[in-house]
Amino acid sequence: MIFDALENWRSYSALPAWQLACERLQSLGPDTQPGEYELQGRDIYLVVFDTTTKALLDTTLEGHQIYADLHLPLSGPEVHSRFPVASLTQTAPYDPAKDAAQYQHPDRFTALFTLHPGQFALYLPGEAHLTQGKVDPRPQPLRKAVVKIRAELLRA
Repeated sequence: MIFDALENWRSYSALPAWQLACERLQSLGPDTQPGEYELQGRDIYLVVFDTTTKALLDTTLEGHQIYADLHLPLSGPEVHSRFPVASLTQTAPYDPAKDAAQYQHPDRFTALFTLHPGQFALYLPGEAHLTQGKVDPRPQPLRKAVVKIRAELLRA
């Protein structure tokens, strides 16, 4: 996992997939229209969507095998957390069509952090993550972007 300000993305990799994903994220803002955008076919694609922040136990805890997820909130903050998949109990088996398995929330949340616009989090296969957690007592609307990157493209 990487958690940092988007302005620091060059500190992590010079690989073309990383450059393409981060340069595209830099062009986004709260007015970016929801939708799915191919950046390099299905190897790298962007999903922009609207959601509502939730209580931590109402979030989905998921992990992937093929894609890395690069998250960037566009309109407001959201709480995230990361867990090693090996430490979790699966609640829904891996679905190859969605490249996702779902997991039971652990008894304790560790490594909670708030991701603000201008900050990104990268989750790799083997790392389960929850996102869209609320920072206020009441749920808030949230527009966010996720770049799905075939993980093998991030390996030198």
